Amino acid sequence: MTLSTYVNALLPELILMVAAVVCLFVGLSSTGHRRNIVGWLAFAAVAVAALVTVRTEDYTTISGLAIGSLTLYVRLIVLLVGAVLIMVNWYQSDSEEVGEYLSMILLSMSGVMLVASSNDLILLFFALELVSVPTYVLVALSRKDVRAAEACSKYFFLGALAAAITAYGLSFLYGAAGTTTMLGGSDSIAAKMLSGEIDSTFVMLGLLLTFGGLCFKIAAVPFHSYVGDVYQGAAAPLTAVLAFLPKLAGFIGLVKLMSLTNWELTITMQWVIWIVAAATMTVGNVLALMQTNIKRMLAYSSVAHSGFMLIGLLVGPVAGQGPFYDGVSAMLFYIAVYALANLGAFAVLTYLSSEDKEVEEQEQLAGLSRREPLAALALAICMFSLMGLPPTAGFWGKLFVLSSAFSVSEGGVFGGPMIWLAVIGVVNSAIAAAYYLRIVGVCYLQRGTEHLAGRSRFGLQVGVGICSLMMLALFIWPEPLLIRAVRATNNMAADVVTQYAERDSGPMQPQASDAATINDPHEAVGSVTVNVVP
Repeated sequence: MTLSTYVNALLPELILMVAAVVCLFVGLSSTGHRRNIVGWLAFAAVAVAALVTVRTEDYTTISGLAIGSLTLYVRLIVLLVGAVLIMVNWYQSDSEEVGEYLSMILLSMSGVMLVASSNDLILLFFALELVSVPTYVLVALSRKDVRAAEACSKYFFLGALAAAITAYGLSFLYGAAGTTTMLGGSDSIAAKMLSGEIDSTFVMLGLLLTFGGLCFKIAAVPFHSYVGDVYQGAAAPLTAVLAFLPKLAGFIGLVKLMSLTNWELTITMQWVIWIVAAATMTVGNVLALMQTNIKRMLAYSSVAHSGFMLIGLLVGPVAGQGPFYDGVSAMLFYIAVYALANLGAFAVLTYLSSEDKEVEEQEQLAGLSRREPLAALALAICMFSLMGLPPTAGFWGKLFVLSSAFSVSEGGVFGGPMIWLAVIGVVNSAIAAAYYLRIVGVCYLQRGTEHLAGRSRFGLQVGVGICSLMMLALFIWPEPLLIRAVRATNNMAADVVTQYAERDSGPMQPQASDAATINDPHEAVGSVTVNVVP
């Protein structure tokens, strides 16, 4: 393979990495306009990378990389949400640190995209760390008080522990298979596992340990304890970064690892994920219900949302069925909607905060609808979407995820538990409504004494508007995002089934009418179907 082949395959990631280095050097300049220059450079890099991604049509499989529809979906979501993240974080750091601050965000974004592109265990691990390490620096840079230093210390040491667990789990996969290639060819881990060349027990043990390590990135129980302190200690606009980029990287990493087994997990592994999903939803919502600090409430709310996404992960991909039956496509749609709604909420808090005082407590929002009606409306829309209430996109996200759990056959070994997990999800949605509606009630029903004057920052105001309007637009017209999510999972499912077809009936070729040509997220796309539950 030539160097140009790798450059073309990783062009969006390389654009962000080069831009991050440029931002670092420009940030060292002594000119007075460096803040605006660095911000524009970062935003332009994201825009160019998004344009390159949209124009990408060819899928590529080369050593260590697999660029497919899942990769393109992740790139698009990261870059579109990342553009808003740049707007919201534009004026967060001091001018002396703006280069470092925005470059770390760009590097973390490129890490998520590399996770989606990786087809090698070593590359996957380093891509996951490329997501996490810049966020450790960002937490320390975001504020100048002792809470940020404490949050950074907790985040770093727990992150290091999670990285060690993840590496230990991946080492089991390598030790069992003797290769780091995940899919593709007879020498890959997946091919060796299904041909019977390796002991599936060691593979499942590796998956279990890796799942435990990645639970830190998705903020799932029992690796959720850091969330409240870190989210409260970090600045509000940075908290939106922490709630999206590591979480997305963790779930995409889990999707790739589960593909190695064709989602044919042992009953023990299924129960582990089931228990983690149920506990994550319940613990997250209960802890959020107890909070009066908005940032801590949204922190534990992000834990609960990870539990909902784990439902989709457990269901797995079902090619040609659409998000009501396909758990992974439902999860991909859910996480995109969650990212925008969560970012919108933190953007409103940033907009209302002053240079020396941040809005964190609920009583500070009392009477907000009278002083800042547009900000109150945007916050209410984001709260409704996180709650899953129409007419916001969050309604479709929760509907798709819960429906995929109900769609699992009752005759299957794990059909009954999946239905109970969906019921637990419905109950937790009702619990979550209590603290989300409490925020809206404070804004509209209480009279406040504290005057909150919104910052006159154009990028911040545009970011708030984009997030709130997208929640309404995706409720009315969810098809563009759904089609890409379904196409990503259908192609992934077809690749996995093709990889393993020789086990039962010899080589199998996907039909030309498969997901690559899908026009409707609900239409059948070929006959390839992944067995979700053995």
